[in-house]
Amino acid sequence: MKSAAGTGRDTNDRDEIELPATMPCQSSTRSIAIAGLSMVYEDHDRVSARRVPLLLLHGAVQSRRVWSAQADAFAGGRRVIAPDLRGHGDTRGEAADLSLGRHADDMIALLDALALPKVVVCGVSLGGMVALEMVARAPDRITGVVLADTPLALSMTGLVRGLIETLGPQRILWPFFTLLGRRRTGRLGLAMARLIFGKKWVGKAAGDLFVEGFSTMSREAIVETYAAIVAADPVALDIADRPCLVIVGRYETTLVVSHAGEIARRLGRTEIVSVEGGHVPNVDAPEEFNAAVMRFLEKSV
Repeated sequence: MKSAAGTGRDTNDRDEIELPATMPCQSSTRSIAIAGLSMVYEDHDRVSARRVPLLLLHGAVQSRRVWSAQADAFAGGRRVIAPDLRGHGDTRGEAADLSLGRHADDMIALLDALALPKVVVCGVSLGGMVALEMVARAPDRITGVVLADTPLALSMTGLVRGLIETLGPQRILWPFFTLLGRRRTGRLGLAMARLIFGKKWVGKAAGDLFVEGFSTMSREAIVETYAAIVAADPVALDIADRPCLVIVGRYETTLVVSHAGEIARRLGRTEIVSVEGGHVPNVDAPEEFNAAVMRFLEKSV
């Protein structure tokens, strides 16, 4: 490897999330009606853009805010769009189905609404899974792919995936929501993840954004998001001509690291780069992440 259902807050979810001073960036926030949604997105460098636009897709229980350190950095001469996925962030509308296919269809509808025939798509974690689904559904619309810490599924074995889906581990969230509220449940989940996967699997800033997602998303949308990940099958990709950059945080799980190699095998023209950080390296190590993506964009698309 190279180097929205209900929106009300629980009483104990009202505390403000303290985010690092490096997170804010100047951008134009817009809203557009597509696919039964009022989708909110950040739009950068619309006027001077000359290159293929870049679509940034955040991960599960996150929002477009995870791309604060990327959007302006990538926008020189390139239009950069960072939406809130269905059920996430400030996007409003029906969130009963948050499957990968539904997210991919939403993103393709967004491209249509913005009159963008082609884009480079960059996703982290769940966002990367949605990006792969977009490639499978509309390959002619995607000129390049950047996948950060992206699993293909929870398991590559169908029997195991079926068993996990039957068990429905996401349902354990409901009693914790009742007892603790969303924000404290998010904190508990973060602590458990660090205990299981290592303290550096989620950095401080990424952890704050994760807790913020738990605090602001509806309970139903959180559970449905994790249910969609549990139910996800590996995307069937039969193309080998799409330039792809796979970025893996040095503190990522062995599952995601192994899937990086499988993605490279399926897509063909793929470079794998390891950067500092864990599961959300664009937040954990933005300078190193941005440099890798910029090299890929300049060289490939």
